[in-house]
Amino acid sequence: MMYVKVKKELAERTRKELAKLGVISDEYAVEKDENFVYFPVKSCPQGFECVEREGKRKERKPHSLREALKDKLTNDELEQLITSFDIIGDIAIIQVPESLEDKAELIAQAIMKVHKNVKTVCQKVGPRQGIFRVAPLKVIAGERKFVTIYKENGVKMKVDVLRAYFSPRLSTERKRIADQVKDGEVIAALFAGVGPFPLVIAKRRNVKIFAVELNPYAYSLMVENIKMNALKGEVIPIQGDVKEVARELPKCDRVLMPLPKGGEDFLEEAINLAKPGGIVHFYQFAPEDDLYSDAENKIKLVAEKLGRRVEIVNRKVVRPHKPRVYQIVIDFRVY
Repeated sequence: MMYVKVKKELAERTRKELAKLGVISDEYAVEKDENFVYFPVKSCPQGFECVEREGKRKERKPHSLREALKDKLTNDELEQLITSFDIIGDIAIIQVPESLEDKAELIAQAIMKVHKNVKTVCQKVGPRQGIFRVAPLKVIAGERKFVTIYKENGVKMKVDVLRAYFSPRLSTERKRIADQVKDGEVIAALFAGVGPFPLVIAKRRNVKIFAVELNPYAYSLMVENIKMNALKGEVIPIQGDVKEVARELPKCDRVLMPLPKGGEDFLEEAINLAKPGGIVHFYQFAPEDDLYSDAENKIKLVAEKLGRRVEIVNRKVVRPHKPRVYQIVIDFRVY
C-alpha cells in the first residue's frame, strides 16, 4: 500500500493538503511511528514523499443491524429478525423472537457494533404489566445496569428502564405540544412519568406545570430531573393518584393525558381540570381502519355527562404501536 510519509509536526497541514487533492484512501488507517505519520493514498501525489507499507485495512462499521448479522444468520433467520428497537441514553431495548432466542446475545453484540454509544443491551422478556406499565427486562450484553441519562429537545433525563415507563418514540410529539404552549399557561401533566412532557415544555416556556405521577420510582426520578435542568418554567412534581390529586389542582389552560391504554378512565378528571377554552391532549391506541371515532365518542360522552361542551381542534397519528394499531392523539377544547 502507498503512503505519504511526513514528519509529525507537519501532519495536520499535510492531511488538509491531501484531502484537498482527494487522494487519501478511506480503506486503510493512518499509521504513526516515533517520528513520522503515514497517510494512505490512492496514488502518490507530486511533491510528496511516498513509501510502500503493508498497512492495515480499516474495519468497516456496518450501517444496520441486518448488515451486521448478514454473515452470521441464515436468510430465514434474517427475515424473522426484529430490526426496530429503542435506544434510551446508552441502553438499547430489544425484542427477540422465540425462534431466535439462542441468537439473542449475538444480536445484542451486533447492536453494540452498529451503535457505538450503546453500552448495555436489554431484552424484553414479557409484555408491559401492572399499574405502572413497566416491561420485564434482562441484560444480555454490555454493562449490567438499567439506569441511564437520556437527552431530548435540550433536556437531560435520568431514566430507570426497568422500574419506570419511558418511550423515546414520543420525542416528536413532546416537541409538538411544547411548540403550542404560550408563556403564562397553567398546565396539568397527568401520568408524568420521569417528567419528559413537563420538562420539554418548561425548558422553553415560562409556565407552571403540575406533574402528577403514581409510580414512586418514576416520581423520584422526575424530582431529580427537574433539578438537573435549567428551566424557564416551574414544574411542581406531585406523587399520587390522578383521581385524588385532580380535585386539589387549580383550573388549567392545558391538560396532558399521555396514557394511551386506560386514559379514558380519567377523562372526567381531565375535562373538569380544564378552564373554559382550555385544551386537553388525549391519547389512545386505535385500529388502522377506524382511528378516531372511538376516542371522539368517549370524549363527547364524558363532556355531556359533566355538562361541558367540547370542540375537536386536531387529530393525528402519533406512532405505530403494533401491526394495524396506532397511538393517536385528539386535541380538544373544553367550554
